[in-house]
Amino acid sequence: MARKKLKHIEVEGAIVNIRQGLYDFKGRKVTSIEIIPDRPDNWKVVPKVHNVKVIQLKGRKKLKKIA
Repeated sequence: MARKKLKHIEVEGAIVNIRQGLYDFKGRKVTSIEIIPDRPDNWKVVPKVHNVKVIQLKGRKKLKKIA
């Protein structure tokens, strides 16, 4: 997966990285969300999943943009 856009957000206790403009091996659009504890000795991610991917489903109609 190639990276196009990265949003790096630092909040109390965590670092959140959002990668947009990715594609999986089937050619579907993917957005990846990664949550990293700022200090693992003081913070933990619950449930214990650090990386989540949102994948565009084929055949879905695009929503119209509201101006």
